[in-house]
Amino acid sequence: MKLPLLSGQQVLSTLNRLDFVERHRKGSHVKMKHPDGRTLVFPYHKEIDRYTLKVSLSQGDVNVEDFLNNI
Repeated sequence: MKLPLLSGQQVLSTLNRLDFVERHRKGSHVKMKHPDGRTLVFPYHKEIDRYTLKVSLSQGDVNVEDFLNNI
């Protein structure tokens, strides 16, 4: 399933809906943590590259379909 072009704010909001909490922000990168211990880092830009977002989601073990259903 192809990911849409999203902004950093949209990704942050969607991850919050999936119970991720922002733990750290340095420069343009945001580190999010889930209560079960999963973490992921993504760039907080006006537009996030689809491939970059897909890699960030896979590192945080986030299902792409679950992510798309919560946008």
